[in-house]
Order: sequence, then structure tokens, then C-alpha cells
Amino acid sequence: MLSSRGVLKENELYWVGDGQYVVTEGEAGLYRRDTRFLSLYEWQLDGERPQPLVQHLRYPWWLHEVSGNANLGYTMHTGLERDLTLTGAALHDRVRVTRYRDVARELRLRLAADFKDMFEVRGWPAQPPRDVRVTSGEGRVEFTYTAQDGLVVRALVETSPPARWDGEALVWDVTGDLDVSVTVHALQGDESPREADVAAIEQDYARWTPATTLADARDTEVLTRSLQDLRSLLFWTPQGPFPAAGIPWFVAPFGRDSLIMAHLLLPHHPEVALGVARYLAARQGVKHDDVTLEEPGKILHEERNGELTRTGRTQHRPYYGTVDATPLFVWLCGELAKRDPAVGAELAPHWQAALTWMETIGDADGDLLLEYTPDEDGIRNQVWKDSGDSTFFETGEDAEGHIAVVEVQGYAYAAYLAGADLYEAAGDAGRAAHYRDLAGRLRAVFHEKFWWPERGTYVHGLGGDKRPMRVLVSNAPHTLWTGIVPEEHAASVTAVALSEELWTGWGIRTLGAREPRYNPVSYHNGSVWPHDTALAALGMARYGLTEEAGRVARALYDAARWAADARLPELFAGFEREDGPPVPYPAACHPQGWDAVLPVALAHLLPAQEAARAAAD
Repeated sequence: MLSSRGVLKENELYWVGDGQYVVTEGEAGLYRRDTRFLSLYEWQLDGERPQPLVQHLRYPWWLHEVSGNANLGYTMHTGLERDLTLTGAALHDRVRVTRYRDVARELRLRLAADFKDMFEVRGWPAQPPRDVRVTSGEGRVEFTYTAQDGLVVRALVETSPPARWDGEALVWDVTGDLDVSVTVHALQGDESPREADVAAIEQDYARWTPATTLADARDTEVLTRSLQDLRSLLFWTPQGPFPAAGIPWFVAPFGRDSLIMAHLLLPHHPEVALGVARYLAARQGVKHDDVTLEEPGKILHEERNGELTRTGRTQHRPYYGTVDATPLFVWLCGELAKRDPAVGAELAPHWQAALTWMETIGDADGDLLLEYTPDEDGIRNQVWKDSGDSTFFETGEDAEGHIAVVEVQGYAYAAYLAGADLYEAAGDAGRAAHYRDLAGRLRAVFHEKFWWPERGTYVHGLGGDKRPMRVLVSNAPHTLWTGIVPEEHAASVTAVALSEELWTGWGIRTLGAREPRYNPVSYHNGSVWPHDTALAALGMARYGLTEEAGRVARALYDAARWAADARLPELFAGFEREDGPPVPYPAACHPQGWDAVLPVALAHLLPAQEAARAAAD
């Protein structure tokens, strides 16, 4: 599959370049905390961009490159060897210029800073031009901007040997071989430049390696890339490590995304799951806010800290427009407490408040189902398929009112069972019995209201008038992961998921191929989301459907093997599998948190599939 971006990340600092890791236009830049610190970073040799010969990611934070003069043809007169690294504290770029002939005269590094908010880069209405001040001195140039809330942000560029600043670029004269070092510090407020312990970063990455070697070396490559990407997506908070949702748009705390990642990572890296739970607990809703949709006990959807958010022009301070993060949080607390009861006690005020929200505000009409109401000023559909056109009836009419979606009821079921276990561990047998009974009653109501006997699966959800949305979607097999589906119906739900309407050979379409609004190159109406497909596979395995689960796991590993970087993307198009790679979705995040975790979560399902394949041979 094609990759149109070159990305690097460590902690809060990340780099988005074009396919050759160059920052010149569009979304490219050096970012930190939802702010683009550099909008131009381009090396030139005698006025032309060097021609890359090889680019290799030693780590997701370290690019090694060998290049030569432009239009080198059969003979290179000047070579460049480069290591570009992000240490979290700063960007470091080391370039060695070797002249094989006395041709090259000048090395330039073009630089610019616009300090745009990430939302502007994504398409927010243009803001007034920023007053960016540029100062230069011996071996340095600095770009400075004072935001509308008074926060001063700086991109400090230091060089060795010193370069001269010509107003557009740092310039070095090339009179022989030359070693150049560039360091960029992205600073806010009164922060000072600091150094990072590179050896410590490398040592930490050593912990993120496969525990076992898979039967196929290419599968091991996919698994290794998965683990390295997961480590790269982490940023460090006072509550512990927290995974970003994806690059470039979602390097920020997300509730639903991080919670699903935490569930899947728990057996492998419990420290991340604990960091997620503690961070979200620290930001749990405590009041009612009609703009941010904060409510007591509710878990956030998304938190941003760029200029537009700090000055109140976005809701993301944080924004609570999601119905599913809260039950996923309770479920995670329950799973963490099984490993360490002290965690359950530590987080007790938070999972108790979350359970209260689920029973009251989250169930607005008291029918046991978790529901959301579209936010016309924010996120309309407050579930994982959160695009505005993703939730509708078979007539093509959008759902309105208090909407109950299928997989959310599964999350609630798992949360109520977790609540029962948590209260039992706390010595409150009465509350434990209450939540165990509530889970059982929800399961019965769920099957009664959502079952679609004509299709042998579950409907997408119920509209505000309790009318079922009889639309064939991937959400139903996804719901197997939670355990809410009665045993006798799991095989039927799986068979429908693997039928020609939903199954592409690479994964499960988000929307059936014969449904209204179907489009294989849509965000949620016909595309394939690997995480959605993988949760279905884990659900199949939960119900003992190991051969089917292995088939799905194998397909996702195959999709990753087609990629040059052995990564699964956020999503790909829903075309049928043929003899080439899956068709990419143009705007997919790469890497993306959900999909980075999947090879880790699915690796144990591969042997069952390989055994079935061997038996068939």
C-alpha cells in the first residue's frame, strides 16, 4: 500500500513530512501540543533538494538517510548521510556532506514557522496572520509567537558549526567535507532547552519487542513494527504512559480509543492500561456543561490544548461527546483490579461515579439501554462510527433523538459485570448483586430489541422512537467481543460477518455492500477498519469459533504484510480482495493507535489458522 507521509514521534514531539520526510507544504510540520512549530524544513544542496537513495527507520523516532546531489544519474558528486531523531525534548538532525568532486558550493536548510493550531491545519477557518518574530545570532535562529491567551511559543534552532541566516534559510559554505548538527527546541512559556537520554529511550524500546517469534518471519516483522509503533505513540503524563490515537491528527488523549487500546494491551503492557485508567479518572466529569457535554461521572472523549481550544473556540477542553468511553472505563477498572485489587480500591470513586452515570444520565429514558443524543454543535454520532452520516435506517433516514447503538450495549453489559466484581471485592455484596442482576436484565432486553431474525444478526441500533435500524453493519460481530451475545447466536452473527456482503477478504466492511449509503471509499459506510474487524475476531474466539477467528486474524496480518512499512492503517477501502494489496483510504492515520495494537492482540489466533491451512493441504 502507498504511504504519503513520513512520520516520527517521541513523547509529545512529532514530525509529519511528505513521503520523503520533507516538510514543505500541506499538513507537514514539526508539532507539539496541537501546535505546528515549524511549517518548513527542507535541505538544499546548491539550491536543489538532495536525491534520497535510501531512507530507513531505525526506530519510529529515528530516520537514517543516505542521499546525493539532485539529478545524480550514474555518478554522484556529493553525498549526504543523515540521522534525524526526535528525543521528545528536541529534534536533532546530523548531516555529513562528502564531496567526491569539487562541485557543491552551498548547503542550505530552509525554515519557517507559522505556529498554527492543529485544527487550522485540518481545515478550521483561516485565522488572522500570526505575528511571528524571527531573531538570529551566532549559531542560532529563533521563531517566536505570542498566542491570543498570552502563551509564548518558540522554535529555537541551534547549529554547529554556526550557519548564517539569510532570512529564509540557514546557510553553510561547502569547501570540503562537512559535518553539520541542527537541534530544534519546541518551547512553551518559560521552558528552557533540555537534553534527553537517548540511551534510555533505546533501552525502553528494548522492552517493546515480541515475546515470541511467530512461525512466519514476515508475521514477526508485522508484530515487531506493531510493538515499536505502540511505544512511539506513548506520551508521558503524571498519571503514567498514555497512548496517542494516531498521527497526524490525533496525537492527543482520547477516551474511547485509548480505552480499547488499554484493554488489548493489558496482558502485555499493564502499565499502559493503568496509565490510561488513572489519566481518564483524573479528568472524569464532575459538573454539567452544555457546551463540552461534561456530566458527573462521564469519561472524556477528546482533550486538546492548542490555541483555539485554550481561547474557547473549540469544545475540546476536554470534550465529553461520547457514550461509550464510560462503560469501557468501568470494564477496564474491573480487569485491572483482577490483576491488582489495590487498583480497584484506588479507582473506586471513579468507577462508582461512572456506573451511576450509566444508570441515570446515560440511560435517559430508563429502558436499560445506553443512549446518546446527537450534538449538532459537536460530534453528531457519539460512538466509534462518529461521522455524521454513519447512523441511519434502511430507508436512508438519519436516526434522531436518544440513539442506542448495538456495540455500546455490549460495553455496558461488560461494565455492569465488572461493577459486580468490583463491589464484591470491596465487600459490598448488595451492590454486587444489583449489578449482576442489571447485566442479566440488559442482556435480555438487548436480544429482544436488537435481534434481527430475518438476517440472523443484530440491527445497528434503535432510534429515538425505539425503531430498529435494520442495516447490515460490522458493529454486530464487533459486539461479540463483549460477551453480551447469547451463546446460541454467536455462530450466526459470525456467519453473517463472513458473508459476501460484509467480508472483503481483508476484513469486515463497516456497512453491507447492498445497503443505502454504501461506498467502499467512505469513512464509515463501506470501508474496513482493522480494529473493528479485530474485535470481531477476538469475539469469535471468545465463543469458541477459533477457525473463523483465525481466518480474520490471518487476513489482517496479510494486509499489514502488503505495506512497505508492515503497518496496518487506520482504515482501508472496502473493495474485494484480489491478487494485490488492499486499496488504501487516502486520509487514513498512519500509524494509528487502534491498529498498532492489533498484531499484538491477534498473534495468538494465528496458530489456529495456520493449523487449519496445513490440514487443508
